[in-house]
Amino acid sequence: MSDVGEIAVNKLIELNNMLCDLFVQREFEILGALTGLLTNEPVIFVGMPGTAKTQLIETIARAINCRYFYYLLTRFTEPDELLGPLDINALKQGRYARITENRLPTAEIVFLDEIFKGSSAIRNILLDIILNKRYLNGTEYKELPMLAFYSASNEVSTDVEDMAFYDRLLIRNFVKNVSDDRWMDLLIRGIEIEGYRVEQIMSKKDVVVLQDLTRKRFKALKNNTTILNKYLLALTSLKNVGIELSDRRKVKILKVVSAISIIYVEDRPSLNALADALRLCAVHTEDDREKVEQVILQNRITTHYEIIKQIQVLTTELKKALSDFRSKGSKVTKEDFQRLNALRKKVRRFIAQEVPADRRLLSYIQELEKYYAEVETLLEKEKMEFGFDE
Repeated sequence: MSDVGEIAVNKLIELNNMLCDLFVQREFEILGALTGLLTNEPVIFVGMPGTAKTQLIETIARAINCRYFYYLLTRFTEPDELLGPLDINALKQGRYARITENRLPTAEIVFLDEIFKGSSAIRNILLDIILNKRYLNGTEYKELPMLAFYSASNEVSTDVEDMAFYDRLLIRNFVKNVSDDRWMDLLIRGIEIEGYRVEQIMSKKDVVVLQDLTRKRFKALKNNTTILNKYLLALTSLKNVGIELSDRRKVKILKVVSAISIIYVEDRPSLNALADALRLCAVHTEDDREKVEQVILQNRITTHYEIIKQIQVLTTELKKALSDFRSKGSKVTKEDFQRLNALRKKVRRFIAQEVPADRRLLSYIQELEKYYAEVETLLEKEKMEFGFDE
């Protein structure tokens, strides 16, 4: 890697860390957003309002100090609202042109909210923008300076007309509210982020360098038989569980693998990068997430296989113990309390001593920590009511 590339990667690390510190339980969404930036492939966030989707993208735009265009689509949105109004003076001279200042054609980061509510005319325009990074201005195509395209929706459209469009939204994040056990963190960060001044971390030139690095890694993947063979196994397994990807998506997922390997500062794309790419790109609806995870573990497309299985076993064990304890109600004994408390201590030791500090494990750890927090709250209540000892 050149010195210029190394500098850009270091800035990317700084940006990633800043975003993860700022937004609670949004590590995977941040990965998706940064992957979209490095690949220049379209991203969609699917989830209920109020989950920091817009704020995340605005923060990234400010951290790069680039021109940003946001628009909330409705079924009444006209192409002029996105591309700019007709230039009347040009029209008088017999030329068809638009005034594009502060509109999508001049933006470097684009975020369109409620993407499926746009009309068929809007979707047709966006298809060309997404696929070819261009738009028709009068009688000629103009190239766009767009570095990244983001979109959002409260739900995935079931309209047949939207299927081809949705397939082109390569990177998909299904966003949930912050879990109950992290509400305090949410409140504190929410207060801190109000009026937060986002300092510039990287430049547009740095983004272009990172996009070039991604393309080079993508090209080199044709010689990486380890990744390709595992990927073929995964594609077969996905098809067997009812997830069949378009040919276009099959190829572009490898581009996402390349970007993720740069985000995690890997010397070359790893199985972990492939696993993350499948989580981001192989899902059609939120219900597919569990199927994709099963395929990843079934084919051991992760170096964290053993630790993930341990986390899952402990999560199941803790969940069952919690349910059994609650079902006893007022008949809880001191022995019941001590057994649940012993399990709580076992989980705490496991998290502290055996789980490596890797953001890729956060989704698994978060579920375990959720039940752990419930057990702590329940045991504290039992101690107060019945005076049980630890």
